[in-house]
Amino acid sequence: MAKNDPTPAIRIKKLLIDCSINQTDLARMVSAWLARPVSRTTMNLVINRGYVPATLPGIRKAVEDVLIRRPKAQKWLADRKMNPSDVWLPEESEPGIHHSSLIIHHLKVEVEMITQEAMKHFKLFRNPFVNDIQKEADIYMSDEHRYIEAAMLDAARHGGFIAVIGEVGSGKSVMRRKVIDQLKKDGDTLVVYPQMIDKTRLTAASICDAIIQDTSSEKCKCKLEDKTRQVQRLLMDRSKAGYRAVLIIEEAHDLKIQTLKYLKRFYELEDGFKKLLGIVLIGQTELNNVFDEGKYVDMREVIRRVQVAEIRGLDGNLKDYLNLKFKRIGRAVEDVFAGDVFDAMGRRLSGTGKDGVGSVSHAYPLLVNNFVARAMNLACELGEPKISTDVVMAV
Repeated sequence: MAKNDPTPAIRIKKLLIDCSINQTDLARMVSAWLARPVSRTTMNLVINRGYVPATLPGIRKAVEDVLIRRPKAQKWLADRKMNPSDVWLPEESEPGIHHSSLIIHHLKVEVEMITQEAMKHFKLFRNPFVNDIQKEADIYMSDEHRYIEAAMLDAARHGGFIAVIGEVGSGKSVMRRKVIDQLKKDGDTLVVYPQMIDKTRLTAASICDAIIQDTSSEKCKCKLEDKTRQVQRLLMDRSKAGYRAVLIIEEAHDLKIQTLKYLKRFYELEDGFKKLLGIVLIGQTELNNVFDEGKYVDMREVIRRVQVAEIRGLDGNLKDYLNLKFKRIGRAVEDVFAGDVFDAMGRRLSGTGKDGVGSVSHAYPLLVNNFVARAMNLACELGEPKISTDVVMAV
């Protein structure tokens, strides 16, 4: 097992070792029992992880039936007062306790590193997911990403109000950097980006301070009334000089309700019919709850004005995304992945939608990167030349 693999060992592994039954023989016997071929990789995953392929739902029972016909295995089970089905339990658990399903492996969110052995196995000289964005060409943009980017730029250029919402690791910060970089290239949009780390402490006064500091060299007034007049004057002057202004707030899910309500007042700053300030909020999925008028009726003035754009998973674009990541380190995606593996990966990175209805992709870049790193480590451990569907389903 890889050193960072949390999967507990199951009892069948020890049985096979103690009874001198090798995996190749077991795979051959199970294949004959099922009248279907069972690959070496599949049998390895069954033994080491209790994995059951969707195409071979009866493989556990077949293994049990094969084992109880071997005298040494019969004695091994009897000496331990175990039933054949107990071989699937973790080694440290008590025999006789039957589980309704196999061990469930939860996908890890923290960063997973590709082992040195896996790097050599796949002939990689650089990790495709470390320092993977060094220029704009390194950013993967699906059609949905391009739409959201265009919506953010439109809000900045024409006084719009948009909330971009996405899970951890979905690429919100990357998109924000890309948008700010484009606005700087345009040269006619002033970006106001509050630097306060604790966004729960962001207030109307501190937003005024950020606007004053990012659009001028003036000293901020002390009283809120004076700050507000200073902000309006500065934005009017910049507008008359041909400049636009946009307020971009990251980690917006941490903003207090009262601060979100104050944003409407900033949004209403106008020069005739022209909006003086666009607003772009960027936050995690908790921000969606705040925009539920049924829960926060006092937020309706904001909710009815803000455009919500949600960054979704990469399902359907996984191959294109990974092709970009591997291409930048000089490898083709076909060198690492078997051709039919991406549909399986999409299924593994999906979950049920709201109220348990439908399927929702959780294939966000960070989670995809971690998943592929684990799959590469496992494929190396098993001696597989490429990441196969069996490997993906066992991660």
